[in-house]
Amino acid sequence: MRKVLLATTALVAMSVSAAQADVSIGGAGSFEINDTDSGQTYSSDGNIVIKGTSTTDSGLTLTAVQDTHFTDSTVSDSYIDIAGSFGSVRMGNTDDALDRMDGALPHNWDMEGNLALQANVGGSQATPNISFISPNLSGVTVYGSSTANGDTNGLGVTYSNGPINVVYQAGRVAGGADETMVGASFTMGALKIGAGHNTADTGSVKTKTNEFGGTYTMGDLSFVVVQGKQGSDKASSVGFSYAIAPGLSFAAESAERTGSDPETETYMAISVAF
Repeated sequence: MRKVLLATTALVAMSVSAAQADVSIGGAGSFEINDTDSGQTYSSDGNIVIKGTSTTDSGLTLTAVQDTHFTDSTVSDSYIDIAGSFGSVRMGNTDDALDRMDGALPHNWDMEGNLALQANVGGSQATPNISFISPNLSGVTVYGSSTANGDTNGLGVTYSNGPINVVYQAGRVAGGADETMVGASFTMGALKIGAGHNTADTGSVKTKTNEFGGTYTMGDLSFVVVQGKQGSDKASSVGFSYAIAPGLSFAAESAERTGSDPETETYMAISVAF
């Protein structure tokens, strides 16, 4: 990311000045082609991230971030983060702690994920939340998050030790469903495999979701396979990404969902990061 010497209007609005902070600007842009049952579409996507970071005399790391889509100028991520020996507290429109700590779930590895059946627990980054993540103690990290009035809230614990990553989460989502999730991944050289299971209980309906997947990396080329199942619905995808040059990459994916809402999709994108 390129360093800049002058704070932008966005960072001034968040009370972070160039005199106080290390300010950086970065992001990515992509051109995407989607072929679905409804036809083919072209689209542009991308974001510009403005980030300011400073450290207090007592050792606290203070961060303010604004992530803006450059196609329509909407803000997709805006938060402040306070981190220290106690862990970190993050507040704003951003992924909650449960979402940030569920990397063992295979749907996080695929290229696009539009048709995926996901076993995750947690809310949407469109809903402001407060999250806490503890320090890593002997491989164990505990965390939690909540939106206003506790409409969406949850707790989780993740254990990482070398190639093993295990996660358990429980929470309540807006609308009243109680959810639990367990997931695990294992990495062996260039191969990573993982699985996850979610149970959502509204009191009258209980829904179970399973997902499985794997990735294999050979230099600049990575392959991904992901499968999901929720009741009679099934989804699967296979894709690859290739790092053409520093900051330039290509990705392609083919996905299919069967059951109550069948659909097929082919996705391709070329991306430039800066």
